[in-house]
Amino acid sequence: MTLSLPNKAWLKNLIIAGSTMLLMALFMVLFADKAFAHGYVDSPGSRAILCKQGQNTDCGAIVYEPQSLEAPKGWPNAGPADGKIASAGGVFPKLDEQSATRWSKVSITPGTKTFQWHLTANHATASWKYYITKDGWNQNAPLSRASFDLTPFCSIDYGGAKPPTNYASTCNVPAKSGYHVILAVWEVADTPNAFYNAIDVDFGGGGGTPNPGVPAPTGLTSPSQTSSSVSLAWTASTGASSYEIYRNGTLVGTSTTTSYNNTGLTAGTSYTYTVVAVNSSGSKSSASAPLTVSTSGGSTAYPAWSATAVYTNGNKVSHNGVNYEAKWWTQGETPGSAEVWKVIP
Repeated sequence: MTLSLPNKAWLKNLIIAGSTMLLMALFMVLFADKAFAHGYVDSPGSRAILCKQGQNTDCGAIVYEPQSLEAPKGWPNAGPADGKIASAGGVFPKLDEQSATRWSKVSITPGTKTFQWHLTANHATASWKYYITKDGWNQNAPLSRASFDLTPFCSIDYGGAKPPTNYASTCNVPAKSGYHVILAVWEVADTPNAFYNAIDVDFGGGGGTPNPGVPAPTGLTSPSQTSSSVSLAWTASTGASSYEIYRNGTLVGTSTTTSYNNTGLTAGTSYTYTVVAVNSSGSKSSASAPLTVSTSGGSTAYPAWSATAVYTNGNKVSHNGVNYEAKWWTQGETPGSAEVWKVIP
């Protein structure tokens, strides 16, 4: 039987379409794990999530997917190359820019610390490991293996189990001073990959451990707020000659009195403050209890988010002074930490 030209063309198109569908199915099988096994360190805020939140600027495409810092596992023997550690291999090259002042820093103290991960897919997990830069590391050179103590200060064997969507590691952070980078590594059990998160932290001055002789400030309050400023007041600490004021973990000012006015803020936005007391010799207290406060105005008021309510695409809520809109069906997923919610004016 001889096919006419139209029938030959039809047969050719059918073969092409079938081949395309087969390739698409094969792609989905091969890359399903990589596409959906994602996560990031939410607290203390990683370099990537602070980019998404706007505390870090000029970050590139990572602001849209802080959960995607994925590279081969096995660090430090394998994994992302030197100079590309913060970007997990260079896909998000802006994250590899490094200097003493390039990134916002989260205030931290030595001792017991919880590292909170938000997992957009709670994949079977081999381990969680945490590394920290050496004393005297070069803060103005791209991160390399030479920057870090290659023995993790915290290592948790997870045995291939599936963690919760919001997973917390409890670790003992070593005593350090000043600016350091913590590298948090989530090793997936049933793929060859891991997720790498750089966390920029500040241990403050002195020897790394807060001076127990300098009491932390107490009674932190906010007497007033405007659309662009927040006033703060606190109770004096015995022996303090000045105070450092931190906003969302970043030092924003100092005061020789027990008050401070933080200006240049965004309307209708929540900020978290702590205060550290400093004595005349430069020794510092631990941080005060945190205070979260919102600037006035700037956005439409929506109903407060409820953990028990069901929301669908387009539903709008407010949570901690920020407005969110649901992108799909959700219940119990907290705005600000779940991908289902997007920030709106």
